Amino acid sequence: MKKKKIDFCHLCGQFKELTFEHIPPKSAFNDKPILIQNYEHLFDKKSYLYGKSFRSNNGSGSYCFCESCNNNTGTWYANDFSNFVKQAYVHFEKTSRVSKLNLVELNYKPLNVLKQILTMFLAIDHSGYLRDDKNLVEFILEKENKSLPDKYQIYLYITISKHKRLFGIQWNNLNGTFNAHSEITFNPFGYFLAIDSPPPIETMTNITQFKDYSFNENANFIIPLFYLKTDDKFLGQYN
Repeated sequence: MKKKKIDFCHLCGQFKELTFEHIPPKSAFNDKPILIQNYEHLFDKKSYLYGKSFRSNNGSGSYCFCESCNNNTGTWYANDFSNFVKQAYVHFEKTSRVSKLNLVELNYKPLNVLKQILTMFLAIDHSGYLRDDKNLVEFILEKENKSLPDKYQIYLYITISKHKRLFGIQWNNLNGTFNAHSEITFNPFGYFLAIDSPPPIETMTNITQFKDYSFNENANFIIPLFYLKTDDKFLGQYN
């Protein structure tokens, strides 16, 4: 019998049985087995796991949300996010090439998409920092809430790589000021979360203004998106 995982939910913070959260959602082309490498596989040369990987038949994700948080965010945001991703796929199938700068026309629900992206960052944050921010949690768990704290800035770019990247929060100390970054890459997009800091590449497209829309409100825009190659295994590093 498979053991249950009981721990603190990465979103609501309650101590509950956790369910598997696809990161990104399963319907956003995350429905196939994937080989995963964590820190010990990539960097710890003393570990017997160094240079190896393990297979996840469920796709990319982990047991991080309770059933309630998983179901609510999936119902409210996941389908609209997946539609956003699929439109980008169609765009590049038609153009058959990726340029340094890409103008992509998308019809989507900005607030819903933004909340799903932030949900993904909560999912990969094992430090509890994001979960402990009451205002951020309320922004996600209250679907009509538009009050995202200003210290969080979310950026988007285009990438096409056989490697996926899920980096939880990494802290930096620049001239005595602490700031943090987190990143997720999964074709065709890269998602970058900057906390009290600028992004590592100025050409990333800031989509934080998606918060200004209402829940389920549609928008149609041509979004400028730069291409970044993400085969490097370090957060914020691009080939």
